[in-house]
Amino acid sequence: MVVVVGTVLILAREEVVAALLGMMVELRGLKPRFLGAAEAVQDTILRERPGTVIIDCDHPDCRDALVESIMRSGAVPILFSPFRMQAEVRSVAARLGVKSFTLPTDVGTFARMLDS
Repeated sequence: MVVVVGTVLILAREEVVAALLGMMVELRGLKPRFLGAAEAVQDTILRERPGTVIIDCDHPDCRDALVESIMRSGAVPILFSPFRMQAEVRSVAARLGVKSFTLPTDVGTFARMLDS
């Protein structure tokens, strides 16, 4: 299985949030990838082989099975939310054994998420 470390798939419910995260990914020298309207998440992960998948907790496809599938693919899932409280997102992430952050966040904190 080949995982492309420099590619970060961003699954955000809102386009403006996805664009903001994409810019932050580019600042780290990585390539953001966004899901097209007709693309299935699982198919995109298998085809693109991203190193990291950033998932909005409120994205329609955000389920335990997706997070597990991402991990099986060799990618690192990171949960985030622009609306939920940090403690709530952290609790879900801890249950799944993944990293998380909430928006707003600073570039340094975001970079540490991608680097670790």
